[in-house]
Amino acid sequence: MSVEEKDSQQPAPKKGRGQSGSVSRRLILDVAAAMFSAQGFTETSMREIAAKAGMRAPSVYYHFTSKEQILSEILSIAIRSTNLAVRESVERLPADAAPRRKIEAAVGAHVRSLHRNIHYTATSVRYQGQVPQEVALNVRADRETYADYWQQLLAEAAASGDLSPTINRQFLQPLILGSMNHTINWYDAGRGNLEELILTVLALFKGMWPHQDR
Repeated sequence: MSVEEKDSQQPAPKKGRGQSGSVSRRLILDVAAAMFSAQGFTETSMREIAAKAGMRAPSVYYHFTSKEQILSEILSIAIRSTNLAVRESVERLPADAAPRRKIEAAVGAHVRSLHRNIHYTATSVRYQGQVPQEVALNVRADRETYADYWQQLLAEAAASGDLSPTINRQFLQPLILGSMNHTINWYDAGRGNLEELILTVLALFKGMWPHQDR
């Protein structure tokens, strides 16, 4: 589990004078991520973030020069933590694991990371394409790195015969990621646990595999 994932699952740090700079910075990010995901980036002000974090506005500006910088960091944490979780899940498989198994492991890790880091990933998913241009440019490399990793997994599956040759991988990669990301908008534990959701996503893409018994 990444440092970002561990941090995001901890209770918000207690407010007080003894906070270190890193704890205060993380508190600001946690508070801003929760507010951005709930009410939107445009609708949230730096003053509101400061108030929710139990700080004065100048304290927030000490750590971040702008709301855009806060958003950039939130999006980077969301993308990088998911990227790391997926890579680690694939790397834990046996060295001779079939490419299909790698993709299935990647699907599971992606969905788990999405819902473990919900405020961060919800901000990333819900406002993708709507963020300020400077923010989009700041996180473009992170998004491309993660998308490239999925293309690598799919290319390996195609080369091995695990992936149906009739499937266009350029369409498949955003379709898989988009389907998983969209679960943020409707999933709740009352509909079933997270592992059941992962099995459902895998069943949705069952037609990718030409050899169902592999």
